[in-house]
Amino acid sequence: MAAQTSILKYLQENNLVNDETVRKVLLERSRTNKTEEAIIKDLNVVSDLDLTKAKSAIFGIPFVDLSTISVPESIIAEIPIDNLAKYRAVPFERIGNVVKIAMEDPFDIQATQALLSRYPQGTRMEVYISPKEGIGLILDRRVGDLMSSQVTEALEDVGVPVTEITEDESGSAMGGLNSADLASAPIARIVNSIMQYAVKSKTSDIHIEALEEKVRVRFRINGVMTERLVLPKSLGPAVVSRVKILSNLKIDEKRIPQDGRFQVKMGKNKVDIRVSIMPMIYGEKVVMRLLESDTENIALEDTGLRGHAFKVFTDALSVTNGIVLVTGPTGSGKTRTLACSLMRVNDPKVNIISLENPVEIRIPGVTQVQINDDVGLTFANGLRSVLRQDPDIVMVGEIRDGETAQLAVQASLTGHLVLSTLHTNSAAAAIPRLMDMGIEPYLLASTIRAVAAQRLPRKVCKHCIEAYPVSPEVLRNISETIKGIKDFDLISYLNRVVASKNSLKDTEGAKEPIVMKAPDVGPDGTPQIYLYKGKGCDHCGGTGYSGRIGIFEVLDISEKISRMILQTVTDSDIRDVGVEQGMITMVQDGYLKALEGITTIEEVLRVSKE
Repeated sequence: MAAQTSILKYLQENNLVNDETVRKVLLERSRTNKTEEAIIKDLNVVSDLDLTKAKSAIFGIPFVDLSTISVPESIIAEIPIDNLAKYRAVPFERIGNVVKIAMEDPFDIQATQALLSRYPQGTRMEVYISPKEGIGLILDRRVGDLMSSQVTEALEDVGVPVTEITEDESGSAMGGLNSADLASAPIARIVNSIMQYAVKSKTSDIHIEALEEKVRVRFRINGVMTERLVLPKSLGPAVVSRVKILSNLKIDEKRIPQDGRFQVKMGKNKVDIRVSIMPMIYGEKVVMRLLESDTENIALEDTGLRGHAFKVFTDALSVTNGIVLVTGPTGSGKTRTLACSLMRVNDPKVNIISLENPVEIRIPGVTQVQINDDVGLTFANGLRSVLRQDPDIVMVGEIRDGETAQLAVQASLTGHLVLSTLHTNSAAAAIPRLMDMGIEPYLLASTIRAVAAQRLPRKVCKHCIEAYPVSPEVLRNISETIKGIKDFDLISYLNRVVASKNSLKDTEGAKEPIVMKAPDVGPDGTPQIYLYKGKGCDHCGGTGYSGRIGIFEVLDISEKISRMILQTVTDSDIRDVGVEQGMITMVQDGYLKALEGITTIEEVLRVSKE
């Protein structure tokens, strides 16, 4: 019997997949050349942990879950991290001349031989199979640990005495550094280490700031700034110059701001980095934004849009003309939502052109234009030219001024669907904002199809999530916030959510642990409901959060609201009518996601402050 067939049978016999899933797998295999294991992974019906355990039992390979054990640093350090990352392997125990090593693919003979060659002659290697998540966690942690040690070595190479670099290290201004040292290996290693850590930790922005007595390096991870590294003051100019060299900027220009970009390659992934350098009183500040350039697994459903809001937004995308807006502050996820929207409507039969500054997410099949104000290619000028390119759908990265707004309205009136962003605090506030830009109310009433406002709270870490009962005060706050949702009953809603998630675990092998607790009755007879938080673990760096999710409000520009726009009413009046029509506000959407264990009330309130 083939190995893949045995895996499917094993999963079925152990109630990890149901009969319907087995039929899907067999049907897909009959249509394609994929193995059953590959199809199971594509369908996402079994967790990687269960699939790995199944392979362990079938092939007789010992199993180890690295996320549940402590791996000594000395054991990992015996093989270079590049080799471990290449072969997705982690040595976790040594007994005499026997080394135990965990691998994602223990059947890769070439990998096992290459790893064994790294050890002294006479060493024996016992191979274990392990889930890729545990291996990835150890490797990422190792990369983070190496960053400080590599920087320490680099500092020592340039004659700067450093004992240890930690978050609390002040970093005295010692030693000198001249321009001849700027391209030297030590400075290059410092910058490379910072980049490597940023990519591994899924950082969105890197901040290198010259302070009075030190240079601090901060990373924005999951939307929150975190200080991870402190450098001596004397190395600030050299590090900044290294970034300027990579970005093809003027090294000797320190009086005015400069903008540039470059690309780094990490394994098979390429990361675009946008650089902004600003002069300040103690030197220069560098901000590097890591741009997500791949379009793999981009789906509108994964942004956090759902239910009534999802239907209103996708209905607006399906029309052939009009304007669809996404609003929110910088860093609220507007660009990704627009990219997901373009992916949804992308079709060879449709001509789509986008104007962006910068082009962050590359979308195959879409003509993407980079705005360049220095040569006169502004959003307004670019939009004029784009309309001569016979587009069906136009995406304007941002409506910044009245001229761009007027052109967007004219484009929608002439049979184009226009997607764009606007900086407002709510969906309803987009209407008066456009009026302030000089757009006539009657034009807005006839062109705007829908407006979505969004924020990005952090998600609760699925590895350390736990339930806790809410206090009466919090319950009152929740009840007060969500009471405006049409036809909504809190207890019935929670019971449906708990039943749905438990059913998912029983039948489809849910990847995330189910910790949902059904509401019950408290000691005084009042309803007792539960919220969720992360305790803090290695997976989330002790924060209790991992990743981010969108919370949305989507305003459907109905006939009633169109008539209100003609009367130039306030945004609060428009919002009230939107709620009457079924709109769920951003805070309400966030509270529902908190009740489902996706995020927390604290995160919703943090990001939704106006």
